[in-house]
Amino acid sequence: MLGRVSRALALDSGCPMNTVTKHTIRLPSGEKIALDWLSPAAADGNVAVFVHGLGSHRRGEKAVHIAERFRKLGWGFLSLDLRGHGESDGAMQNLSLSHCLEDLEAAIAWMPEGKVPRLLIGSSMGGAVVLWFGLRHPDPDRQVALIAPSLHFPGRFADLEPSEIEEWKQTGLRRFVSEWIDLKIGYGLVEDGANYRYERLVRDHMATTLILHGMDDRAVPWRESVAFAEQTRAGKVDLLLIKDGDHRMTAQKDYLFDAIASWLRATGLML
Repeated sequence: MLGRVSRALALDSGCPMNTVTKHTIRLPSGEKIALDWLSPAAADGNVAVFVHGLGSHRRGEKAVHIAERFRKLGWGFLSLDLRGHGESDGAMQNLSLSHCLEDLEAAIAWMPEGKVPRLLIGSSMGGAVVLWFGLRHPDPDRQVALIAPSLHFPGRFADLEPSEIEEWKQTGLRRFVSEWIDLKIGYGLVEDGANYRYERLVRDHMATTLILHGMDDRAVPWRESVAFAEQTRAGKVDLLLIKDGDHRMTAQKDYLFDAIASWLRATGLML
């Protein structure tokens, strides 16, 4: 049984989302994850779920902005801190895709009144998380929006020289540094990653999908999104490349939401 603690809050960003409530869910492991919940304006209103990227958290600039834009449209919104991130328990050294999926599954199962999200939004690593969630829990009525998705996660972290892989295995930890992160990640990520092959993702992903990727992204090459859009068997995949967008694309957050909203109207999920 998942435990919960909740309280109302106003986000520190200055966003006027005074109806957002913070909740804490206790996992079967005993660890807790933190999430923010915004109820839809109507009892039968749609809900979007946002999953952040590696080293980020549920109250990143994009997540807060997207939540507020959805609030103005009457949508519900759920965002969570994956374990090892934000206010959730856990350590980065224990990061694994399986743990991320468990966190997302618990958050969605927690949603009040049996609500079911019609849109999953994944940023960077969160893109891989929502796609693999879709394979585990297929729903023909659910759509997916991906922002600079790390589609090869966690496989790309094992894309090292054999000597580097062996050192990582022996020491148990490896430091990864980029313009966005400086993290020590446990070797368990590699071992767990053997269960999540990119080829299966391409073969089995079926959800209606929008991919937004910046062409100035130096963390995840935009050509990977192009390849995925070309290779996947999903019935409808739309890809939007943003010329000046970097990996985070916070400077384009208004444009990102406008593109998502326009796409939702085209697919019939938003009026």
